[in-house]
Amino acid sequence: MSSGKKVVGTGGELLMHQLVAQDVEFAFTNTGSAEAGFFDAFLSVPGVQPILLLNESLVLSAADGYARTSRKPAFVNVHLAAGTRQGSGQLFNAYFDGTPMVVTAATRDAGSFGDHNTLGMPGGYSQINAVQDVTKNRWEVRDPRGIPMATRRAFKDAMSMPTGPVYLAYSGQALDAKDVEGTIQPAEALDMAQMPNEATLEKIHDALLNAGKPLLVVGPDVIHASAQQEVLDLADNYALPVAIGFFDYGSFPRAHPNFVGLVDALRDDQYDVVCCIGYRPNTRANPSDDRFPNATKIGIGHDPSMLGNTFALDLHIWANVKNVLTALNHKWNPADANLYHLSKRQGELTTQSEARLALQHKNALSHANDNPIHPDYLGQRMVENLAPNTMVVSENFRASDHLFPFGYGKDDWRYVRTYGGSLGHGVGCSIGSQIATPDRPLVLSIGDGSVMYSSSGFWTMARYGLPIITVVWNNMQYQTVRVNFARWGGNMKEQNKYPETYLGDPAIDFVLLAKAQGIEGQHVYDPGELDAALKRAREVQSAGEPYLLDVHITNVGEGADQNWYKAFRLTS
Repeated sequence: MSSGKKVVGTGGELLMHQLVAQDVEFAFTNTGSAEAGFFDAFLSVPGVQPILLLNESLVLSAADGYARTSRKPAFVNVHLAAGTRQGSGQLFNAYFDGTPMVVTAATRDAGSFGDHNTLGMPGGYSQINAVQDVTKNRWEVRDPRGIPMATRRAFKDAMSMPTGPVYLAYSGQALDAKDVEGTIQPAEALDMAQMPNEATLEKIHDALLNAGKPLLVVGPDVIHASAQQEVLDLADNYALPVAIGFFDYGSFPRAHPNFVGLVDALRDDQYDVVCCIGYRPNTRANPSDDRFPNATKIGIGHDPSMLGNTFALDLHIWANVKNVLTALNHKWNPADANLYHLSKRQGELTTQSEARLALQHKNALSHANDNPIHPDYLGQRMVENLAPNTMVVSENFRASDHLFPFGYGKDDWRYVRTYGGSLGHGVGCSIGSQIATPDRPLVLSIGDGSVMYSSSGFWTMARYGLPIITVVWNNMQYQTVRVNFARWGGNMKEQNKYPETYLGDPAIDFVLLAKAQGIEGQHVYDPGELDAALKRAREVQSAGEPYLLDVHITNVGEGADQNWYKAFRLTS
């Protein structure tokens, strides 16, 4: 057993040696002078590439995208307490989704002498407690000799199930200290038990085999565990209808015959067996969170806090879902495929799926001449014109993601998004995802409102030559908010006036916004221009450069015809 490697250097160099041992290739960062000891180590300890982003929320979202896509923990360094808080909205997304990352910052002494320091925590407060609700664990390091151990522990915690972000605050003096000896040894994720309980597996097998009205609900743990084939086999073996969580189009191929849509759009009282695999529910904070009242409920996943935390489970396994699905599929007897209720259900699912896909395609094409461009037609043309094997980073709740060919096959598209809902994720996430998969074509599909949370990320795309196609779905609206306001009702719906959801006057020119940071692009106003614009974007992408399309689309849903806002000007 390795006892580690002894090194001598500054505190920052010890940290860098630990990152190299951990096989960290990229450090996502926004620089700060309090972390000088760390940044100096880039010049003396080779092996880690800094990726500069221009604000902390972008740093966190880029690291989040990298971790999601690479299936490796990401490393982050931000600036002191203020930078930590600046990035906390995207840290919320990472925590909500269980993204493994190690987030670090320097910390300043607020008590030994003065207690009122710039960018630091005031006296009586702890920097690590500022993120206690959005991190899995957190520590403060003051002795430079402890930097390797604390960093190793952080990676171990971030990678072990349930995965999630952790936080380390290093004192500036610890990072700057010289002639420090430390032991460098990489961390490993704790190994979760491989074999689930045999009796529980048998009960789950019997329930799925004999169910009259089953439902399989899948979530992101399937992707995290690389269990795509195993979940396909389970659905096919037991002829299970498959639903996904909140806009989670990456967890199961939408073109598969067994796919039936979003679980939140289904009646929950019609099933006798519901099996949840890696499902992270988006709860509603009312009694409807207690779901599936008539079903035997099964839960299998990586995070115990997601298992039985709302609706009670009759059968449950906390384990790596790939191992559990493999064991379940081994219980399958191929002769059971001839059982009448299974073959009948599979035939019905196939017929329903063919009709659903045909109707979606027909509806999208019916908008071919709409001007402004209909979002369904934009989605359909993206499918026809963009590259096979495309990865889509989506931050657009009202886009047409349901039309995209997401799946597990060789040329199928891949899907990356956050379910935490804190805006500003998409631009940074696309940067991290492209760095993690440099050979895969990547498209950022993003709403106009979302762009403005993180538009300085275009500079990072240009600096590092990231060939990302950005498609801005520009309707000059916070459309999701407007639709929710209409659903709420009140004076807003009665008067068809939805305060502060209209983003025109002045209109934002996203082509100029990107050009100012080194990215070329074009406006698209007419549906007849879409194919040529998308092909041009793909040509630029193939040449290794980013490109932006500002696509002017129509509003849909209630209040779509309104552009009212409560006018005010400081000067007449």
